[in-house]
Amino acid sequence: MKLKNKIAPALAGLTLAAGASMTIASSHREAPNIAEDQYVDNTDVYAFISPTDPDKLVMVANYIPLLLPSSGPNFYRFSDEARYEIHIDNDGDAKDDITYRWTFDNQLKNGATFLYNTGPVDSLGSANLNVTQTYRLEKIDERTGKKTRILDGAPVAPWNVGKRSFPNYEKVALEAVSSYGGTTAFAGPRDEPFFVDLHVFDLLGVGAGTPTTDGVNVMSLVLEVPITEVAKGGKRPAAGSAGMDSLVGIHATALRPQVRILRRGRDADDFGNMIQVSRLGWPLVNEVIVPLQDKDKYNRSAPKDDAKNFGAYILDPEVPKLLNLVLNAGCAPTPAGGRVDIVGLLGPNGTQPADLLRININQGQTNAQSHFPNGRALADDVTDTLLTVACNNGSAVGDGVNANDKAFGTSMPYLASPHSGNP
Repeated sequence: MKLKNKIAPALAGLTLAAGASMTIASSHREAPNIAEDQYVDNTDVYAFISPTDPDKLVMVANYIPLLLPSSGPNFYRFSDEARYEIHIDNDGDAKDDITYRWTFDNQLKNGATFLYNTGPVDSLGSANLNVTQTYRLEKIDERTGKKTRILDGAPVAPWNVGKRSFPNYEKVALEAVSSYGGTTAFAGPRDEPFFVDLHVFDLLGVGAGTPTTDGVNVMSLVLEVPITEVAKGGKRPAAGSAGMDSLVGIHATALRPQVRILRRGRDADDFGNMIQVSRLGWPLVNEVIVPLQDKDKYNRSAPKDDAKNFGAYILDPEVPKLLNLVLNAGCAPTPAGGRVDIVGLLGPNGTQPADLLRININQGQTNAQSHFPNGRALADDVTDTLLTVACNNGSAVGDGVNANDKAFGTSMPYLASPHSGNP
């Protein structure tokens, strides 16, 4: 039976509130090729109604996994040879309608020292901050090709080197929050918000409760925009609407130049088109549903082709079988029609099933409602819910780690301050 024939019954009558309250696993080093290119490795995507303005949507795209705070002398940054993007589908066809694009540029004040900073730093404009980075943020209307520059030369928050270098780090980092025309953006290091016991990859060694992602950082792009900027036709649907345009589907990507030529004695040369090398909507899909043989294919494909390319893996996931094999967990067998409950969550309100993080943008939606599958909040305990829903036998399965090691903020950039290399 063709996949679309199995999917159709699952979509009938589904709304975003239907089905289990399933959340998602993170996506760190999830595919062979991207594990060799960490600077463009998507790790997490979040979307929620702003807690400070219910007329705005917050989107977070994290990159570069599991960063040790004391990682000098060349501290982590965004790649100035890559392109980072957040894509939005606002009509339910799993095709991009709007893209927000970041491109980065590095600056060096003094190349005759190995130091990231040459003295204490009390502001982004400090002469002591030797290595800096800026970015351009653009909005692209994918239907018309119109490109609008939102920010240019906006500062990236520096790395939290340590207390000697940054006596008041967060004060300096918050200077990187930039706004123009109702849009607010932040780029820079943050505390890794995904909390998990990564012993789960030791043959599903769940339940030990070891917070293995505590104390590490990640590079974050945070964007807060008026909801009318991403809604179809620039207008929010009325409260209670159940059409496909009541939702926006969000995913993030990273792209590299098609050709790189290494030169002896000088920098490499990049040529050709920009090629997608990483993507992420629901990290669940590539992390634990797509097998190794197709993970790189996933990172180079588009959400509109997910049902065709990976639908069989979604209908018959491997995780519950492994839980039974390794832990005797008593997970339910895959039903004869496949896991249409998961398929339904990937295609709410009759939208094209795809690996997109969808959130309701109807009038009246609030931050309190922004929990998966209606977007994803920073504090959602993703691992426990993933394992429990995958097992599908009515019993809870968890890793014993239930909260982040740092409290999240209530204003931009919302993620917690990054860990210091010398606290």
